[in-house]
Amino acid sequence: MRITQVQSYNQNYGTPLRAQKPQTSTNFTGLGSSISKGYDDFVEGIANKYYVGFYKSGFASWFAKTTKGKKWANDMPTHMAVLGSTLISGMYIVRTLSNDKLDEKRRKTLAINDALTWVVSTACTYWLNRKLEGWWEDVTTRFVADYVLDHPEIKREKLLGNWDPAEIKIVMGKWHEVVNARIDKINKKIKSPGYNNERKELAHVDPIKNIKDFNVEVLKNPKLSTYIDGMGIRKSLFIFGMIYRYIVPVLVMKPANKIGKMLHDKNEAKNQQQNQAVEKK
Repeated sequence: MRITQVQSYNQNYGTPLRAQKPQTSTNFTGLGSSISKGYDDFVEGIANKYYVGFYKSGFASWFAKTTKGKKWANDMPTHMAVLGSTLISGMYIVRTLSNDKLDEKRRKTLAINDALTWVVSTACTYWLNRKLEGWWEDVTTRFVADYVLDHPEIKREKLLGNWDPAEIKIVMGKWHEVVNARIDKINKKIKSPGYNNERKELAHVDPIKNIKDFNVEVLKNPKLSTYIDGMGIRKSLFIFGMIYRYIVPVLVMKPANKIGKMLHDKNEAKNQQQNQAVEKK
Protein backbone atom coordinates (compact mmCIF):
# COMPACT_ATOMS: atom_id res chain seq x y z
CA MET A 1 0.00 0.00 0.00
CA ARG A 2 1.22 3.50 -0.81
CA ILE A 3 -0.87 5.20 1.88
CA THR A 4 1.01 4.82 5.14
CA GLN A 5 -0.05 7.74 7.31
CA VAL A 6 -2.55 10.56 7.68
CA GLN A 7 -1.24 14.01 6.83
CA SER A 8 -2.28 17.41 8.21
CA TYR A 9 -5.67 18.66 7.07
CA ASN A 10 -6.65 21.93 5.46
CA GLN A 11 -10.28 22.71 6.25
CA ASN A 12 -10.71 24.48 2.90
CA TYR A 13 -11.95 21.58 0.80
CA GLY A 14 -11.72 23.71 -2.32
CA THR A 15 -7.91 23.90 -2.30
CA PRO A 16 -5.36 21.13 -2.68
CA LEU A 17 -4.29 19.71 0.68
CA ARG A 18 -0.77 19.04 -0.58
CA ALA A 19 0.91 18.60 -3.90
CA GLN A 20 0.10 15.35 -5.62
CA LYS A 21 3.05 13.25 -6.65
CA PRO A 22 3.00 11.75 -10.12
CA GLN A 23 2.08 8.07 -9.87
CA THR A 24 3.71 5.28 -11.74
CA SER A 25 1.99 2.05 -12.65
CA THR A 26 3.14 -1.32 -13.87
CA ASN A 27 2.07 -2.16 -17.40
CA PHE A 28 1.21 -5.81 -17.94
CA THR A 29 1.56 -7.28 -21.38
CA GLY A 30 0.49 -10.48 -23.04
CA LEU A 31 -1.41 -13.05 -20.98
CA GLY A 32 -1.07 -11.03 -17.75
CA SER A 33 -2.71 -8.03 -19.40
CA SER A 34 -5.58 -10.15 -20.71
CA ILE A 35 -6.21 -11.73 -17.30
CA SER A 36 -6.05 -8.35 -15.57
CA LYS A 37 -8.47 -6.79 -18.06
CA GLY A 38 -10.80 -9.78 -17.86
CA TYR A 39 -10.89 -9.59 -14.07
CA ASP A 40 -11.53 -5.83 -14.14
CA ASP A 41 -14.37 -6.30 -16.63
CA PHE A 42 -15.84 -9.05 -14.47
CA VAL A 43 -15.78 -6.88 -11.33
CA GLU A 44 -17.13 -3.92 -13.29
CA GLY A 45 -19.99 -6.07 -14.59
CA ILE A 46 -20.93 -7.22 -11.09
CA ALA A 47 -20.76 -3.66 -9.78
CA ASN A 48 -22.92 -2.21 -12.55
CA LYS A 49 -25.44 -5.03 -12.97
CA TYR A 50 -25.80 -6.21 -9.40
CA TYR A 51 -24.72 -3.56 -6.90
CA VAL A 52 -26.26 -0.56 -8.62
CA GLY A 53 -29.62 -2.29 -8.94
CA PHE A 54 -29.49 -3.73 -5.43
CA TYR A 55 -28.55 -0.49 -3.69
CA LYS A 56 -31.41 1.31 -5.45
CA SER A 57 -33.96 -1.40 -4.63
CA GLY A 58 -36.76 -0.97 -2.11
CA PHE A 59 -35.48 -3.90 -0.05
CA ALA A 60 -32.00 -2.34 0.27
CA SER A 61 -33.54 0.95 1.39
CA TRP A 62 -35.75 -0.80 3.97
CA PHE A 63 -32.92 -3.01 5.25
CA ALA A 64 -30.54 -0.03 5.57
CA LYS A 65 -33.07 1.95 7.61
CA THR A 66 -33.98 -1.05 9.77
CA THR A 67 -30.40 -2.03 10.60
CA LYS A 68 -28.87 1.46 10.75
CA GLY A 69 -26.74 1.83 13.86
CA LYS A 70 -27.03 -1.86 14.77
CA LYS A 71 -23.64 -3.48 15.16
CA TRP A 72 -24.78 -7.02 14.40
CA ALA A 73 -25.77 -6.04 10.86
CA ASN A 74 -22.13 -5.27 9.96
CA ASP A 75 -21.08 -8.91 10.32
CA MET A 76 -23.60 -10.78 8.16
CA PRO A 77 -21.01 -13.11 6.50
CA THR A 78 -20.05 -14.46 9.94
CA HIS A 79 -23.72 -14.87 10.90
CA MET A 80 -24.35 -16.83 7.70
CA ALA A 81 -21.26 -19.01 8.25
CA VAL A 82 -22.32 -19.76 11.83
CA LEU A 83 -25.84 -20.59 10.66
CA GLY A 84 -24.43 -23.01 8.09
CA SER A 85 -22.13 -24.63 10.65
CA THR A 86 -25.05 -24.96 13.06
CA LEU A 87 -27.07 -26.92 10.52
CA ILE A 88 -24.11 -29.10 9.50
CA SER A 89 -22.96 -29.77 13.08
CA GLY A 90 -26.51 -30.56 14.16
CA MET A 91 -26.87 -33.00 11.28
CA TYR A 92 -23.56 -34.71 12.17
CA ILE A 93 -24.54 -35.03 15.83
CA VAL A 94 -27.93 -36.58 15.00
CA ARG A 95 -26.47 -38.98 12.45
CA THR A 96 -23.61 -39.97 14.75
CA LEU A 97 -25.92 -40.76 17.67
CA SER A 98 -28.15 -42.85 15.41
CA ASN A 99 -25.28 -44.77 13.77
CA ASP A 100 -25.70 -48.41 14.86
CA LYS A 101 -22.34 -49.38 13.35
CA LEU A 102 -20.54 -47.55 16.18
CA ASP A 103 -20.56 -48.62 19.80
CA GLU A 104 -22.30 -46.39 22.31
CA LYS A 105 -19.09 -45.00 23.79
CA ARG A 106 -17.74 -44.03 20.38
CA ARG A 107 -21.03 -42.43 19.34
CA LYS A 108 -21.16 -40.24 22.42
CA THR A 109 -17.51 -39.20 22.12
CA LEU A 110 -17.92 -38.18 18.47
CA ALA A 111 -21.17 -36.33 19.19
CA ILE A 112 -19.54 -34.45 22.07
CA ASN A 113 -16.59 -33.62 19.82
CA ASP A 114 -18.95 -32.17 17.17
CA ALA A 115 -20.89 -30.16 19.76
CA LEU A 116 -17.77 -28.76 21.41
CA THR A 117 -16.28 -27.89 18.03
CA TRP A 118 -19.39 -25.91 17.14
CA VAL A 119 -19.63 -24.09 20.48
CA VAL A 120 -15.93 -23.17 20.76
CA SER A 121 -15.59 -22.30 17.06
CA THR A 122 -18.61 -19.99 17.17
CA ALA A 123 -17.41 -18.22 20.32
CA CYS A 124 -13.83 -17.86 19.04
CA THR A 125 -14.99 -16.59 15.65
CA TYR A 126 -17.11 -13.79 17.07
CA TRP A 127 -14.45 -12.91 19.65
CA LEU A 128 -11.64 -12.74 17.07
CA ASN A 129 -13.78 -10.77 14.61
CA ARG A 130 -14.47 -8.18 17.31
CA LYS A 131 -10.79 -8.00 18.25
CA LEU A 132 -9.76 -7.42 14.63
CA GLU A 133 -12.44 -4.82 13.82
CA GLY A 134 -10.21 -1.77 14.30
CA TRP A 135 -7.25 -3.30 12.49
CA TRP A 136 -9.40 -4.43 9.56
CA GLU A 137 -11.01 -0.98 9.28
CA ASP A 138 -7.50 0.50 8.96
CA VAL A 139 -6.58 -2.08 6.30
CA THR A 140 -9.75 -1.33 4.32
CA THR A 141 -9.26 2.42 4.68
CA ARG A 142 -5.71 2.17 3.32
CA PHE A 143 -6.99 0.11 0.41
CA VAL A 144 -9.70 2.66 -0.39
CA ALA A 145 -7.20 5.52 -0.15
CA ASP A 146 -4.89 3.68 -2.52
CA TYR A 147 -7.78 2.98 -4.88
CA VAL A 148 -8.86 6.64 -4.91
CA LEU A 149 -5.27 7.66 -5.57
CA ASP A 150 -5.27 5.42 -8.66
CA HIS A 151 -8.78 6.56 -9.69
CA PRO A 152 -8.94 10.31 -9.00
CA GLU A 153 -12.13 10.62 -11.04
CA ILE A 154 -14.16 9.27 -8.08
CA LYS A 155 -12.94 11.96 -5.64
CA ARG A 156 -15.98 14.19 -6.31
CA GLU A 157 -13.81 17.29 -6.47
CA LYS A 158 -16.77 19.56 -7.24
CA LEU A 159 -18.09 18.76 -3.79
CA LEU A 160 -14.92 18.15 -1.77
CA GLY A 161 -12.20 19.98 -3.66
CA ASN A 162 -8.91 18.40 -4.70
CA TRP A 163 -8.35 16.47 -1.47
CA ASP A 164 -5.46 14.10 -0.91
CA PRO A 165 -6.46 10.41 -0.53
CA ALA A 166 -3.71 10.10 2.09
CA GLU A 167 -5.95 12.27 4.28
CA ILE A 168 -9.08 10.20 3.79
CA LYS A 169 -9.58 9.63 7.52
CA ILE A 170 -9.58 13.35 8.19
CA VAL A 171 -11.93 13.99 5.27
CA MET A 172 -14.28 11.36 6.72
CA GLY A 173 -14.15 13.05 10.12
CA LYS A 174 -14.85 16.52 8.70
CA TRP A 175 -17.51 15.47 6.19
CA HIS A 176 -20.54 15.96 8.46
CA GLU A 177 -19.25 19.39 9.54
CA VAL A 178 -19.02 20.56 5.92
CA VAL A 179 -22.47 19.20 5.04
CA ASN A 180 -24.10 20.55 8.20
CA ALA A 181 -22.61 24.00 7.57
CA ARG A 182 -24.29 24.00 4.16
CA ILE A 183 -27.53 22.73 5.70
CA ASP A 184 -27.43 25.61 8.21
CA LYS A 185 -27.17 28.09 5.33
CA ILE A 186 -30.13 26.48 3.57
CA ASN A 187 -32.21 26.43 6.77
CA LYS A 188 -31.36 30.08 7.40
CA LYS A 189 -32.67 30.92 3.96
CA ILE A 190 -35.81 28.85 4.52
CA LYS A 191 -36.52 30.73 7.78
CA SER A 192 -35.92 34.17 6.25
CA PRO A 193 -39.00 36.45 5.94
CA GLY A 194 -38.64 36.80 2.19
CA TYR A 195 -38.73 33.04 1.61
CA ASN A 196 -42.33 32.17 0.74
CA ASN A 197 -41.83 28.47 0.09
CA GLU A 198 -43.32 26.03 2.65
CA ARG A 199 -40.23 23.85 2.51
CA LYS A 200 -39.28 22.24 5.83
CA GLU A 201 -35.92 22.72 7.44
CA LEU A 202 -33.29 20.09 6.72
CA ALA A 203 -31.96 17.82 9.46
CA HIS A 204 -28.26 17.58 10.20
CA VAL A 205 -26.34 14.50 9.06
CA ASP A 206 -24.53 12.21 11.49
CA PRO A 207 -20.74 11.68 11.45
CA ILE A 208 -19.50 8.92 9.17
CA LYS A 209 -18.16 6.08 11.30
CA ASN A 210 -16.43 3.78 8.81
CA ILE A 211 -14.94 3.67 5.33
CA LYS A 212 -17.81 1.63 3.91
CA ASP A 213 -20.34 4.32 4.85
CA PHE A 214 -18.01 6.97 3.44
CA ASN A 215 -18.08 5.26 0.07
CA VAL A 216 -21.84 4.66 0.14
CA GLU A 217 -22.77 8.19 1.27
CA VAL A 218 -19.99 10.31 -0.24
CA LEU A 219 -17.96 8.65 -3.00
CA LYS A 220 -20.94 6.53 -4.17
CA ASN A 221 -18.80 4.20 -6.25
CA PRO A 222 -20.44 0.77 -6.86
CA LYS A 223 -17.20 -0.91 -7.93
CA LEU A 224 -15.46 0.19 -4.76
CA SER A 225 -18.40 -1.16 -2.75
CA THR A 226 -17.78 -4.52 -4.41
CA TYR A 227 -14.15 -4.50 -3.29
CA ILE A 228 -14.96 -3.37 0.26
CA ASP A 229 -17.68 -5.99 0.71
CA GLY A 230 -15.49 -8.68 -0.84
CA MET A 231 -12.59 -7.90 1.50
CA GLY A 232 -14.89 -8.07 4.52
CA ILE A 233 -16.42 -11.38 3.42
CA ARG A 234 -13.00 -12.89 2.74
CA LYS A 235 -11.75 -11.86 6.17
CA SER A 236 -14.79 -13.26 7.99
CA LEU A 237 -14.81 -16.55 6.10
CA PHE A 238 -11.04 -17.00 6.46
CA ILE A 239 -11.23 -16.53 10.23
CA PHE A 240 -14.22 -18.84 10.55
CA GLY A 241 -12.75 -21.50 8.24
CA MET A 242 -9.38 -21.62 9.99
CA ILE A 243 -10.93 -21.81 13.46
CA TYR A 244 -13.73 -24.24 12.61
CA ARG A 245 -11.79 -26.58 10.34
CA TYR A 246 -8.21 -26.64 11.66
CA ILE A 247 -7.71 -25.05 15.09
CA VAL A 248 -10.65 -25.95 17.31
CA PRO A 249 -11.07 -29.65 16.31
CA VAL A 250 -7.54 -30.30 17.56
CA LEU A 251 -8.10 -28.35 20.78
CA VAL A 252 -11.37 -30.07 21.73
CA MET A 253 -10.27 -33.62 20.96
CA LYS A 254 -8.88 -34.41 24.44
CA PRO A 255 -11.72 -32.68 26.36
CA ALA A 256 -14.27 -34.53 24.21
CA ASN A 257 -12.57 -37.86 24.92
CA LYS A 258 -12.49 -37.16 28.66
CA ILE A 259 -16.13 -36.08 28.76
CA GLY A 260 -17.15 -39.10 26.67
CA LYS A 261 -15.23 -41.47 28.95
CA MET A 262 -16.72 -39.85 32.06
CA LEU A 263 -20.27 -40.21 30.73
CA HIS A 264 -19.59 -43.77 29.61
CA ASP A 265 -18.13 -44.78 32.99
CA LYS A 266 -21.03 -43.15 34.79
CA ASN A 267 -23.51 -45.00 32.61
CA GLU A 268 -21.63 -48.29 33.11
CA ALA A 269 -21.68 -47.85 36.89
CA LYS A 270 -25.39 -47.15 36.79
CA ASN A 271 -26.04 -50.27 34.70
CA GLN A 272 -23.98 -52.40 37.09
CA GLN A 273 -25.98 -51.14 40.06
CA GLN A 274 -29.23 -51.96 38.27
CA ASN A 275 -27.97 -55.45 37.38
CA GLN A 276 -26.86 -56.13 40.96
CA ALA A 277 -30.25 -55.01 42.26
CA VAL A 278 -32.00 -57.38 39.83
CA GLU A 279 -29.74 -60.30 40.86
CA LYS A 280 -30.49 -59.74 44.56
CA LYS A 281 -34.19 -60.02 43.88
